[in-house]
Amino acid sequence: MTDTGHSSEPKALPPPRRRIRLSGGAAAATAVAVALIAGAALGASGTRLAQNWQPRSVVLLQPAPIDKMAERSPVAIKGDVAEVFGNKFVVQDGSGRALVDTGPRGEDRTVVAKGETVTVQGLFDRGVVHADVLAHADGRNEVFGGPDHGPGGPKGPKGPKGPKDGPGARADRGPPPPDRDAPDGDGPPPPPR
Repeated sequence: MTDTGHSSEPKALPPPRRRIRLSGGAAAATAVAVALIAGAALGASGTRLAQNWQPRSVVLLQPAPIDKMAERSPVAIKGDVAEVFGNKFVVQDGSGRALVDTGPRGEDRTVVAKGETVTVQGLFDRGVVHADVLAHADGRNEVFGGPDHGPGGPKGPKGPKGPKDGPGARADRGPPPPDRDAPDGDGPPPPPR
């Protein structure tokens, strides 16, 4: 009798799989390292989001005449928009005119219209009002500035993240000092041609 369904030969088994085995301490250390890295990444991004969502506290100032503004001081002015230049515009009242800079948040959009009455609050520095808050006559308010706005802020030219030299450097720094090693370095400059 022949048994066709069963054979006496053993079936070949697949080769055994090799497993990487970590000791208990190594597995625990790896799990802790992964958890710390993931926690740090999530914590950093969560903190950044939370900081961006925090409301900014603003102390509203009473508008004063433009000719009474003091250098490097917080100011509020109210007047009519006389001219618009991109993210900058001129406000005039009965006492004078002031250039207002809305910074990067005012670029690529129409912030004010010529002839519109506005109230601007910000920092008056070197003849320019760096706007923090802009109030329109129709009740709309826009926030432009804040801690990193203006020449003294972290991203301004005098701040730690601001440009030092090169194409992004501010033009109001003046020319570089004369080269003392050049011949006749102490004499007057050559006449214009």
